[in-house]
Amino acid sequence: MDTEERDAAPAAASAVTDSVPGPAPGRAAERAGNVVTVDEPPEPRRIRRQPDLMRLLFEGLLMVVILALGKIGVQTTSGLESDIHNGVQLAPPFLLSGITVITNITTAVIPVGLAVERLVRRDTRRVADAVIAAALSYGVTFLLNEWIRSSYAPNWLLTELTRHVSSGTTSPLHIYLATVIAFLTVLGFNDRPTLRTFTWVCIWIYALATLMSGDSALVGLIVTFLLGRAVAFAWRYAWGVVNERPTGQVVVRSLRSAGLVPVACRWQGEHEDVRRYEVRCADGTYLDVTVLDRDRQAVGLLYRIYRRIRLRGPAQRRNLFSLRRTVDQEALISYALRDAGINTPRLVAVRELSGDAALLAYERVQSCPLDQLPKEKVTDALLIRVWETVAALGRAQMAHRRLALDSIQVDQHGQIWLTELRNGEIAAADLQQLLDITDTMTALALKAGPERTVATGARVLGDERIGSAWPMLQPVVLTRSTRNAMRKSKHLLQRLREQILERRPHAEALEPVKLERLSPKTLLTVGAGCFAVYVLLFQLSSASSQSGKNLLELFLEASPWWLLVAVVASALTYVAAAMVLTGFIPEKLPVLHNLLVQVAAGFVSLVAPAAVGGVALNTRYMQKRGIPTGAAVSAVGASQAVAFVIHIALIATFSFIAGQNVGRSDSSTLVIAILLAIAILIMVVMAVPPLRHFAKVRLAPFFEGSLPRLLDVAQNPRKLTIALGGTVALSLFNALCLWASVHAMAPTSKSPHAISYATAAVVFLTAQTAGSFIPVPSGVGTVELAMTGALKLVGVDNETAVTSVLVYRMLRTYLPAIPGYLTFTQLQRKGLL
Repeated sequence: MDTEERDAAPAAASAVTDSVPGPAPGRAAERAGNVVTVDEPPEPRRIRRQPDLMRLLFEGLLMVVILALGKIGVQTTSGLESDIHNGVQLAPPFLLSGITVITNITTAVIPVGLAVERLVRRDTRRVADAVIAAALSYGVTFLLNEWIRSSYAPNWLLTELTRHVSSGTTSPLHIYLATVIAFLTVLGFNDRPTLRTFTWVCIWIYALATLMSGDSALVGLIVTFLLGRAVAFAWRYAWGVVNERPTGQVVVRSLRSAGLVPVACRWQGEHEDVRRYEVRCADGTYLDVTVLDRDRQAVGLLYRIYRRIRLRGPAQRRNLFSLRRTVDQEALISYALRDAGINTPRLVAVRELSGDAALLAYERVQSCPLDQLPKEKVTDALLIRVWETVAALGRAQMAHRRLALDSIQVDQHGQIWLTELRNGEIAAADLQQLLDITDTMTALALKAGPERTVATGARVLGDERIGSAWPMLQPVVLTRSTRNAMRKSKHLLQRLREQILERRPHAEALEPVKLERLSPKTLLTVGAGCFAVYVLLFQLSSASSQSGKNLLELFLEASPWWLLVAVVASALTYVAAAMVLTGFIPEKLPVLHNLLVQVAAGFVSLVAPAAVGGVALNTRYMQKRGIPTGAAVSAVGASQAVAFVIHIALIATFSFIAGQNVGRSDSSTLVIAILLAIAILIMVVMAVPPLRHFAKVRLAPFFEGSLPRLLDVAQNPRKLTIALGGTVALSLFNALCLWASVHAMAPTSKSPHAISYATAAVVFLTAQTAGSFIPVPSGVGTVELAMTGALKLVGVDNETAVTSVLVYRMLRTYLPAIPGYLTFTQLQRKGLL
């Protein structure tokens, strides 16, 4: 039942009595000491478990991946199956027969034995669910086999899931295996780890014996295993499973076993991944009981996995999905905090409720969470006590890792108490302690403002320690509740940074701490890049199949003279890039070093987002040469601004020239389409406020501070000529490399003048622009797709378009990465980067 449903039905809460051997519930008033009143909403008999849905999605994703890999490596899997089958022929026949018989018996006896054992334990519902899941798996596998064999299914699927034998072809999916796997998955035997391991080993041995005897294909067996589990999880999630969550009565019995005497238990709701109960004992004391179970932990599992992938190193919170580790860690942190003299409620009981649930009982402290405290009561003295608690954590080398407003409690005497200890760390690294400071600073600023928060923090921790947290002020490291609260204070982090810089101006010079392993933008980039690479590989395969030749044969037929022109043009692009760098810097730098930096950029741009790696490398190079950071950034910004303007001008110029070729109607059509697309794009961006704001944000860094640098360059005609000449030459040489690549790969049976140089320039300039919209490193995949599509539009056949773009990208992107890496490491050794 969802939390909202339980909160919305307080009237459904019922007083349930649970007593030890003694009087009947009707006599509760007479023997109140032996009767406990449990007040909680009724639990549903069946529940849908989030882990089942996640496992279903995981098994489905694995099936897709296995089928995709099998399609790509169908020859490899076929060869592996043949090798296994041929190798088995050398073994004694009785060995394989014996293994098959034993595993057949085992895979039949164990499921039946487990079902009988469950029936003896009166767990009939689970056995019924397992039988239904097995029947569903049988039916689904049978129907899939019929469909795969029919003419409606793709032919590659039948080829991948079957193998040819003397009697015909094997069955695509193994019905018996799928049925047994579904049955065992639902029936479960998590309380028998040894038997579980033995059973799954027997199933895999049976599958291996089936593969060795030639009765199934390798991919078919793997997909069968995944399909059986997927059907089982689908049935469990659709129909639900018997609710085995511990109730308040179970909590009361467990507390009694710990020597406590509860007389009343009230459900307090569900928060994040725990359930809470308030328990009153016979001596008048109250307990705050936290119940952890796997169902509640699974609610935030996807988010925790996402954070684990996104953050790196010490910035990660340790707990993922281990119930035992969560309980152990919270208990350990609780004991460690009290030993260090830091206020935290006393842990009086830790008990296992079942294999999937446990509780932690704390003494009730009369306190109020900081988020519920009125702002007028958040005094400087209170803020100082909070900071003193954080300082005490640091002295004890511990980290709380969840210092949000709801986990900082204030009692009636103004003392600070810490709760929510599940993410705590002992022997915490300095980075983890700084993250605690960042959490506390941001949380307190929401209540008291940045000025008072930083001032009181500096009084306790010192300006140096507060300044050390400046690089940590990133939304990604804050707790979820703090990030949600910050939505009403969008500039809070910036104001905190300003307050820190007023006290410690040198904090801005600290190296930024890279806490993110992957950002959402990076994940999107990787996904888009993988899709583009997949499409590119499909195009290469298509070009090879259309010509009847493999790629090596196509490249061997290329014109060596046109290839030489392409290689020279590619090399000259580095000279042009060095001219750009030399021209936009009034200071005199060694020409050779400028050229080597551009060669090194060929490697950096392959591992950094498009248009970012080279910019950062040039800026770093100028800083190392003694040019101030502001001047270096403005020089690079000026070159980017001029390149943007020249890029647009070159598109218009070459579009006009290409359009004058009356004999090429396709080229004219493409030119008109490009000009119309650019015009419409500009109109849409200017008309839609969010797009206009986005364009302003993206383009502003190229033009801010560039005007003074441009004026400096304009005062030196020689520098201006080098800068503008290098910018124009860079685009012209790139276009020449593409044009030569097209002519080098054009089949001799077709016109050697497939496209003009002007058309090739238009294709390059527009494709580069299109590829830069998705920040994939060096535009891998996206540029190839854009260029190939543009070449097809101007009349180049598919075979030539695909192979010529591949040649161009090899010369301009992939091969230069090798000397680029060597140059990059050499420049680093010399201290130039």
